[in-house]
Amino acid sequence: MKLTEFLGITEESAKAIISNRELQSIDFETSLSLINILCGRGEPQDAGAIGLRLTPYKSGQILLSPGEQYNAEKNTITIDFETLSFSDVSPAMILTAIQKLLRFAIKFWNNLNLNNNEYLPPGSTKAIIFPFPITAGTSYRLTIERNAGERRLSKRFLGKHLLTYKFGTTEGNGAKEEFSTTNFNKSIEAIFDRTLYKSEPEPSPQSSLVFNTTNLDGEQLSTSLLLGAEDPYKKLSSKQIEFINKPFNLPSRIEGPAGSGKTICLVLKCLHWLREAHGSGNAVKFLFIVPSQEMAQNVQYFFEILDRNQSFDKNNDYQKVEIKTLQDVCSDFLKNDIHESELLDEDTFESKNIQLLHLVEVLQEYISDLAGHKEFISKELYEFFEKDDLFKIAELMRHEISVVIKGRCDETFDNYRLVSRPAYGLPINSEEDRRFIFDIFNKYSEILNKLSQFDVDDIAISAISKLDSPIWRRRRNQEGYDAIFIDEVHLFNMNELSLVHFLTKNSKTTPIAYAIDLSQALGDIAWNDAEFYESIGITSSEEKTTLSAVFRCSPSITDLAFSITSHGANIFTNFDNPISQTPYIYGGLVEEEAPQYFMLNNQKTLLEQTFKAAEKLRTTKGLKRHQIAIIFFDRFLFSEAIKYASDNKKPISQILKRGDIEAIKTAEKSSANIVAISDYVGGLEFEAVILAGVDKGRVPNTANITSTASKMYQNYISHNRLYVAVTRAKNIVWIIGEEIRGSSEVLESAVHNNKIIVQKTYSF
Repeated sequence: MKLTEFLGITEESAKAIISNRELQSIDFETSLSLINILCGRGEPQDAGAIGLRLTPYKSGQILLSPGEQYNAEKNTITIDFETLSFSDVSPAMILTAIQKLLRFAIKFWNNLNLNNNEYLPPGSTKAIIFPFPITAGTSYRLTIERNAGERRLSKRFLGKHLLTYKFGTTEGNGAKEEFSTTNFNKSIEAIFDRTLYKSEPEPSPQSSLVFNTTNLDGEQLSTSLLLGAEDPYKKLSSKQIEFINKPFNLPSRIEGPAGSGKTICLVLKCLHWLREAHGSGNAVKFLFIVPSQEMAQNVQYFFEILDRNQSFDKNNDYQKVEIKTLQDVCSDFLKNDIHESELLDEDTFESKNIQLLHLVEVLQEYISDLAGHKEFISKELYEFFEKDDLFKIAELMRHEISVVIKGRCDETFDNYRLVSRPAYGLPINSEEDRRFIFDIFNKYSEILNKLSQFDVDDIAISAISKLDSPIWRRRRNQEGYDAIFIDEVHLFNMNELSLVHFLTKNSKTTPIAYAIDLSQALGDIAWNDAEFYESIGITSSEEKTTLSAVFRCSPSITDLAFSITSHGANIFTNFDNPISQTPYIYGGLVEEEAPQYFMLNNQKTLLEQTFKAAEKLRTTKGLKRHQIAIIFFDRFLFSEAIKYASDNKKPISQILKRGDIEAIKTAEKSSANIVAISDYVGGLEFEAVILAGVDKGRVPNTANITSTASKMYQNYISHNRLYVAVTRAKNIVWIIGEEIRGSSEVLESAVHNNKIIVQKTYSF
């Protein structure tokens, strides 16, 4: 077909487009119809699919909203396809450019404030929009003329009329750049032609649009606009539905950034196949694995909310699903071999923290006698142990034991002596270095032996020995699971994941569905897909669904998160950046709250100012205390905050375990402030977050560090933690640091590209 030469858009149709979440991401198939129209190849059925009316006029087209009437005054925007083309960029980028263009137009028409991607050059009638994050390395821009034919049109056609005539990477001739008004004049004449409005258009049977009108009142947790919806499936993107409908007996992976709805999709997939099995009269047993007890409660809550018709019933023999941590699963198989008192902790996450404390105890002994090892170990390892912070050494040592010594070497030195090691970790350069580290591991093992306790790796490896046996192979078909669902798979190490493929009924198939976001893999910097597939037993090709739309966070918060992950990806070769250039889901026409970085002028008042900031957010934004999370990145600062709150009689609720929704419920009942360590906020969401103590020297925490290895490790996990913390917020991110320290290196890209507003020498 011949491409149209121009497209005229009225304010009414522009508002209809930007208020429809299905037209904001290519995760929704409906968006392809909008792309066709805005690229000059639209058909009437494309307009019908998005609930609008497309009318041909001379060599162009006019886009109107249903039932739109003639008015002597209208605001309009025209796209001139003879001078503008989106052919150089992907469909996802086209959609983002369209959304940014129409949102600018509505701000201009209504005299609203512009954001830092929208620019009105001084002394010019132009407007420039940069639709993509600058950190993506793109310099694409949309050029708009604000006064095309202004004198001639001002009396005949009332309203504000915009002309978009260029899209590309070149600046052009700036304010003096000439442009053609031929198609613009045709577009205006068409929009103000009474004959276009005479007949009332029939409602399109194809249109099934979903607008942002979900009422979430009364819900404890409003994840991704799905909980609280009458029919959550109507809120899903095409990609999410595709993942849910994939057969449960084949491996499938859903991948995406924080806030893209991965957990919800896993729950809905599980519910979908439970109903399918029930409808077919088949009895099935599913296992849903989570990283902590608190996350198990959250997932149970999701099941209850998303299955209002009560088809998910524990008493129904056709529908059985067990929601457990991997440690729970292991304990079930080891119940005659291990008692609860022999676990470091019943909760997997807490067990790993206790493991860290034991390692600190062992390392103190070695560091006190470090001079005796100086002649045998490398200079790098010696200086690392001599000069680095004890707690940070313990973190790297725990990583080495879990991932390398137990995960790859079966706890034998002969294997450890030769094994390849992660790119980032302990500075090990020789066989003697490995002997030294393995000796520390042996001392750590002795402590566990004396206490008659087992860490999470011991339990996982012991459970595998039970599962990889003739007895279980005989019982597997009766007692195994028809399918396994794993949430936040990035939080498990390879030892834990290795037992999963033993749990299915059939050893030849891998009916495993899992959700992953590698940027949330706090500290496990050795992760790679090849080892994961080997551990979990995936040998056939898996069905992979990658989500791009971030449903939780506002676009400005998503931009900040993108800056953080892009910065991490530029520094570390294996740092995953899950956020695309086009992740935005907008919440309507309400002005966004730009992320703020407050640099305090007095370090002694950090905690006082942080709690004042929380109170200011509550009063000025109309929030409740439990809707705001104060997040710390330093355990010592967190402890000081608890003491400060106690001394000053400030009610608080502490999040002490990952995904602790009970702490939020407690805070709501008592109108308390929520305080948390960054490691524990994954899986939760808030209206606003305040990140306290984010400045140079603390994020990343480089105090008392001299070794390159430890600096790299702290830098790596700081990008992880800051990304996770930022993406807990739906609408507001405030970050607090101290002016005397300077801004955090992790935020340097965000600051440079104006993704966060810096307020210097500030006081609340």
